[in-house]
Amino acid sequence: KWLARINGSDFDIDSVHLNDVELTAEKEKVPEPTFLETMRDFMKYRELLVQLLIQMWLWLVAGVLYYGFNFSWSELGENIYVSYLFAAVGEILAYLGMGFPIRYLGRRVSIMIFYLAASVTFLLALIPYKLSSSFSVEQLSCLIGSMFVSAAFCAIYLYSVELAPTSHRGKIMGYCSFAARIGSFCGPQASLLFSWSKPGTLVLFTVMAASAGLLCYRLPDTKDVPTPSTALE
Repeated sequence: KWLARINGSDFDIDSVHLNDVELTAEKEKVPEPTFLETMRDFMKYRELLVQLLIQMWLWLVAGVLYYGFNFSWSELGENIYVSYLFAAVGEILAYLGMGFPIRYLGRRVSIMIFYLAASVTFLLALIPYKLSSSFSVEQLSCLIGSMFVSAAFCAIYLYSVELAPTSHRGKIMGYCSFAARIGSFCGPQASLLFSWSKPGTLVLFTVMAASAGLLCYRLPDTKDVPTPSTALE
């Protein structure tokens, strides 16, 4: 009743009989599709498959970049403690600041901005310039880039849930999580790549982030759009 009053409704809970609700639910119950029927939908509806593959790439890139930097600050900074301190503060700021663009610019545009901005900062990190005796353009750019990656990683959780139809949401989120896990396995190896060649690793990260941002343009936005219930929708 309290929630009904907050929403300006005259809903009377005393008039609801649970037995009637259960009977109605039984009558309206639709048999759930089998696993094979659900999987065939990805072949039947090409758009569903394209969106799934793009989302899996977004998740994989987020996993590689996120864990790549979190395991590599010792290679990027002269003081490992200061580097991880700045990284932790940056990640907190990223989570606090991502809500505004997600709410007002939409999910797709925001994620595109996060990925493309990250690719630009990784490119700027190639500039060999010292800002101070213990801080360089490379460290600052990588820190800002990792903030954009953290924001993108958080945002794609919401975006993928809203983009997937209800009938296939569990499987789509499972595939996306699988892709992210592959990225999380590969990401920590970036510390080895940084020790081998920092410029080469940063160029690789630039290409991955830019490709994710550009591919995101292919997906529809979900801001103020009803969530689809079936693959056909």
